[in-house]
Amino acid sequence: MLEAELNHHLAQQNAQGQTGNHRNGSSAKTVIPPAGDVPLEIPRARLSTFEPVRIAKYHSGACLVLMRM
Repeated sequence: MLEAELNHHLAQQNAQGQTGNHRNGSSAKTVIPPAGDVPLEIPRARLSTFEPVRIAKYHSGACLVLMRM
């Protein structure tokens, strides 16, 4: 689902004529819902313009967001 968010973000930038931003790997993150830790890989954009909506940066208690997915 996070990959789809990044795809949408990059497509929007290309449609607006902003070029040069591409995928740049991913970073590890662990969210901590009541059922236990959940490791995730958060995709990155080269220009650091991608802000995930489902799992916000600097938040680890994303149990409600994960349950809605």
